[in-house]
Amino acid sequence: MSSSSKSYIKLAWVRCIRDAEPLDTLESIQRYVRCQIFCLMDSTLFTDKSTAYAHAKYLLLLRDFELIHTYSWASVCLVHLYRALCCASRYDTKEMDGCARTMTVPSSG
Repeated sequence: MSSSSKSYIKLAWVRCIRDAEPLDTLESIQRYVRCQIFCLMDSTLFTDKSTAYAHAKYLLLLRDFELIHTYSWASVCLVHLYRALCCASRYDTKEMDGCARTMTVPSSG
């Protein structure tokens, strides 16, 4: 974690909130879905080297439940991938971040 770790949220805490939801009202179902999407954002869409924390900036995307389906998720994922590839192309980089790792081809020898 960096010095700006207060902008990260522990995913175990989010999962705990998600799993405690009673799912008996529309509001609790939406809260459950927001938690699930937030976990998916970090583990699938916008992965990085941390598997225990997710950046709080993604919470803003989940603020208005009615708009979530209108976002261009593929475009955002592509931007994230290009940014990760740009960072990985620096001469002093020793490992790749997130989805850029999926672009690597294992050697056969």
